[in-house]
Amino acid sequence: MGTRVALLEFIINWVNKPASDRGLVLFGQAGTGKSSIAHEIARRFDKMHRLTSSFIFLRREQSVRKAYHLFTTLARDLADHYPSFKIALGKVVKDNTALRVGTRDYDTLFESLILEPFKDLHIVGPILVVIDALDESGDTTGRIGLHAFLAENLKRLPPNFRVVITSRPEHAIVYALASAPSVKIKHMNDTELAAETHKDILTFLREKLPSDKLGDYVEALAVKAEGLFQWAAVASQLVLDPPERFDYCEETCIKHLLEPSTNRGGQDLLDELYQEVLEGYFKDQQARDLFRSVVGQLITSIEPFTIRSLIPLRQHASYNKRSDAAVTGLLHRLGSLLSNVNSSDSSLPIIPLHTSFRDFLTNKDKSGDFYVGIRNAHHQLADSCLNLLLDPLDGLKFNIYKLETSYLANDDVEDLNNRVGQHIPPALLYSCRFWDDHLKHTDFETDLFRRVETLFKEKFLFWLEALSLTRNIGLAPSAFATLNMWLASSQGVSITAGPTRNTNN
Repeated sequence: MGTRVALLEFIINWVNKPASDRGLVLFGQAGTGKSSIAHEIARRFDKMHRLTSSFIFLRREQSVRKAYHLFTTLARDLADHYPSFKIALGKVVKDNTALRVGTRDYDTLFESLILEPFKDLHIVGPILVVIDALDESGDTTGRIGLHAFLAENLKRLPPNFRVVITSRPEHAIVYALASAPSVKIKHMNDTELAAETHKDILTFLREKLPSDKLGDYVEALAVKAEGLFQWAAVASQLVLDPPERFDYCEETCIKHLLEPSTNRGGQDLLDELYQEVLEGYFKDQQARDLFRSVVGQLITSIEPFTIRSLIPLRQHASYNKRSDAAVTGLLHRLGSLLSNVNSSDSSLPIIPLHTSFRDFLTNKDKSGDFYVGIRNAHHQLADSCLNLLLDPLDGLKFNIYKLETSYLANDDVEDLNNRVGQHIPPALLYSCRFWDDHLKHTDFETDLFRRVETLFKEKFLFWLEALSLTRNIGLAPSAFATLNMWLASSQGVSITAGPTRNTNN
């Protein structure tokens, strides 16, 4: 029985059996397969309608904000699964404005959104919560932060809670959780299981690669993987779709992968493979420029983009304009590195399949010509967001929801959700919510300032209305604060908004 199978069975048994432990933490280095185990656990229990909540942390500029979303997401998922909890939660938040607009305090969120509604409830069966990549939460340094809060407070959850957490073994996280009450620890390199990792990768490669043509190479590829599932996954996809440099030949590609490592610049195994893939698919400078622009936006976005949101944003760019077909064609080549880029569903999120890929791209010493400058990606997104908001056809406009009257509160508007989905496409909603998050990571520029000035002078009320009716009005104060800080880097330029009208909030 391989490592992955053994860990899956161990975790499944732990979830199903009565236990004093509320949490199980799986530690492992990048590429060892801990995320795939977390996703498989979530998939299996979701199929049985027994997964309550699944939360994936991504390394992004606004990741600390994301850390607080863990508790609001869990509360929402609990409400969706358990009507009694939903009723109890409604009573808690009804008269609490701070909770509704988004408090930034772990204790308050945990106590009010989770523990308080459960106080008089008795839910039968395990309540499973999966938290993947805790180390990417942005708040796990030192002896305080999300990791320390979870270590101290998981024991306070009802006894039928089971929280599965994965993380890289960073010192602060290991220190906090290893000694925490009600927490069990497992490692991907567990001595009882590590010896079988090779068998797991071998099985995976045999399933992926056609045995009639490539079966003789599978064992050698499994050895070359050195226990890294991510390497095996990326390598197998490269073999199945070999680039021109290998004459589009699977066998030529696989023989190249099996050559002794050139150890370019001290690259590790995964980084060297990433370099091979990108150099193979994107040969000329124009293709590499487009790669940096598109993938830079994907790894910098505040919330994951989908094809439906990314393409319209790029259509309103002032930079690197390329056809939609060029962008989607580029993404199709990255199926081993990015999620959902080859799916027929354009509403699925696109994220790196492994955090090591983002680490590779944002380290110039590792990625070289494929280096993604985060600040430049923020500038491009700020540019696109503002252009879309100001666009006379696709952007903000008076009464964008086509409401018959302005005298009704939001909750009294019939079919409000349908109107929102119909009149505020994903790219426009993203721009309304996050233009300021990208702006604050750019240097002050007169061109960007003029567009912000136009937004506030001509479409300020429309922006507030869009936020209000999508229940995002709580983002407006932080946008004002961000704008003030951005303007502070200029020569004291100020913006004056026009008069306001009732936004039904």
